[in-house]
Amino acid sequence: MSRSKTFLTLVAATLSSALPIALIASASGVAPARTGGFGEMTCQQCHWENPINEPSGGLRITGIPDAYTPGEQYLITVTVARAGVGRAGFQLSAREDGINMNSGSDAGALRPLDAFVERAQDDAKRVTYLQHTRAGTELTIPGTASWRFEWTAPDTAIPVVFHAAANAANDDASPLGDFIYTAVARTIPQ
Repeated sequence: MSRSKTFLTLVAATLSSALPIALIASASGVAPARTGGFGEMTCQQCHWENPINEPSGGLRITGIPDAYTPGEQYLITVTVARAGVGRAGFQLSAREDGINMNSGSDAGALRPLDAFVERAQDDAKRVTYLQHTRAGTELTIPGTASWRFEWTAPDTAIPVVFHAAANAANDDASPLGDFIYTAVARTIPQ
C-alpha cells in the first residue's frame, strides 16, 4: 500500500471512530442558546437535514397561564411528538419579553423536578436554560417525549416569553434523519 493510501486509511479510521463519540455527546451536552428565541440558533444548526417544524410532528409547551401571578409557581411541560422518533431532547428559556433594556434576560426561575432535566447558562450567565439530560432523552411513550419542570414567575410585573426547541431524533447517533421543532408561549402579569 502506498504512503498516501495508508495515510488516507488512517485518517478515515480516526474520523469514523471519533465521529460517533462526538455526536453522542450532544444527547447529554447540549450547548446553551439553542431555543431559537431572541436571534438564537436552534438544534437545526447541527441537525440540518429536514425542514424545521416539519408538519408530521410538533412541539408543545403546556402549563403556562395566560396571565401569571407574580411569585407564583407553575408546573410546565414540554412535549415533542413524531412517529418514528427513537430519542428526543429539548432546550427552553423564560425571558423578559419587550423592547426595554432587560428584554431577553431571565424572567422568573426555572427548576428541574427530576433527573431528566438540567439547568444550563449561557457564557455571560445572563440567561438560564432548561434542557434534557442523557436519561431525559428516553421516550415517554412511543413517538413522544415529555419533560416537566417548575417555573416561578418573576416578582415584578413584566411580560414573559418562553422559547423552546426540540429534537425528535431517530437514535442513530448521527445528525441525519432528525427533526427539529420550535415553540413559543407568552404570558403577562395579572
